[in-house]
Amino acid sequence: MLRLLLSQLLQRSFMIPKGVDALFSSSDNGQRQPPLHALLEVTPQVMQQFTHAYIVLDALDECTQRQELMDMLETVAGWQLDNMHLLMTSRKERDLESSLESYVEEGDTVCLQRDVVDRDIQRYVQQRLSDDKKLAKWNKDAAVRQEIEDALMQGARGMF
Repeated sequence: MLRLLLSQLLQRSFMIPKGVDALFSSSDNGQRQPPLHALLEVTPQVMQQFTHAYIVLDALDECTQRQELMDMLETVAGWQLDNMHLLMTSRKERDLESSLESYVEEGDTVCLQRDVVDRDIQRYVQQRLSDDKKLAKWNKDAAVRQEIEDALMQGARGMF
C-alpha cells in the first residue's frame, strides 16, 4: 500500500528527492521491492513537496496484515505533516480501535450506526428496483422484489 501511495505522489511530484533516487538504485533500479522501513523514510520527503496531500484508506478492517498496517499508520501519524490529510474507513472492530486510539483523537472520528446505513441501503435498493427500466421485470412480483431486497441487505452488512 505504501509503495502505491509513493508511486502516486511521485507521479504528481515536480522533483524526485535524493532519498527516492537512492532507494530506487538500492532496489536494483526497481527490480526488487524496497523494504518497508525505507519507504517510510522517503515518503514524507515526497509529501513535503505538496501544499496538501489527501490520502484515503478504505476498509481497514479488510486488511489481512492488520498489525503491519497498524504499525505503518502509527509511523505515518508520527510524521506530523501539516499538509497531510488522512481519511480512514473501517467497520467498527475493537482491535482497530485500540490501535488507532493512541494517535487518532475521539473528536476526529465519525461512527456510522449500522441501522442508519442499512436503511439508506434499503431505500437505495427499493428506488433502483422501482425506477431502473432494466430491473422492471423484478418489480412486478412483490415476493421476488422482497427476496432481492433481503439478499442485498444481508450481503451489505452495513456497508454501502
